[in-house]
Amino acid sequence: LSYTTFAQDIPIINSIIKIFSDKEKTLADAEEFVEPLNMVVESNGTTITINESLFDSNKFTVGYTIETAKDLGDDIQLKGEFTLKGHDYSLHQGDFHRLEKVGENQYVGLSIATLPINTSLQEANFEFNIAKISSEDQKETIDGNWNFNLHAKATENTAHNVHGVSLKDDLSIQINQITYTPFSFTINYKEVIKNQELIEKWDLIASDLNVKDNLGNTYSSRVDGGSGDVPGEMNIMVTFEKLHPDAKTLIITPSFRLMEAYSVDENGVKMFDYNSDSPKELIELEDIIVEIEK
Repeated sequence: LSYTTFAQDIPIINSIIKIFSDKEKTLADAEEFVEPLNMVVESNGTTITINESLFDSNKFTVGYTIETAKDLGDDIQLKGEFTLKGHDYSLHQGDFHRLEKVGENQYVGLSIATLPINTSLQEANFEFNIAKISSEDQKETIDGNWNFNLHAKATENTAHNVHGVSLKDDLSIQINQITYTPFSFTINYKEVIKNQELIEKWDLIASDLNVKDNLGNTYSSRVDGGSGDVPGEMNIMVTFEKLHPDAKTLIITPSFRLMEAYSVDENGVKMFDYNSDSPKELIELEDIIVEIEK
């Protein structure tokens, strides 16, 4: 199965990333920077083709097409993971698979792996190993070995170290680094939660960044992941959509969302939804102003 043959059946597929860019606003201007690929692996009657990849020095994104031997329904799940050759890095791979049905037994997918916070590479070799594709209810499954070795070179990028801090009520945000690419920019920051009274009162305390520029433009974002070894401290990376070319400064408004769980499942896991009726509170910190360097 070749990419050309597949595209004849599904004319809309010019770029997998473009298909998902409506939902992933941070990819809206990335199409022209993808690396075209045509890597095909068939296993157990199912063919997966890696059509394209994108590496911005922090995140590795692949777009692929799937043609299954049987109908898995409108919503499918994929069990797969990335590894990085030659490094001991543990890649962040949370909710990173996006899959959509585009034809009979035909699907497109987008998967993302993120390097550790404050880590970047200009060139890397990734393995993407897929072991299972299944229907959402798991009643229909296809096990196989779809293994890909992918070489990636980073797109143009410029990283600048920043020291901007905002503090309120023993809650603080420290901006550490901003990385600019032609289609997005990424902010690495540290959240610190030391207010014991709030910790005891609320089930969840989570930070957020609202970003606009001096021209009044606001930027949609995607949280790429976070990690922390010290209680109450977390390093977080967030990617924002393409920066306006005439912007001179970024106005970053940090905030903390404080929420009570709206439900607890049978395993004792607390459930959160910002749109639920559960008690919640928003604490905004003072703006952090950053001069844009590109």
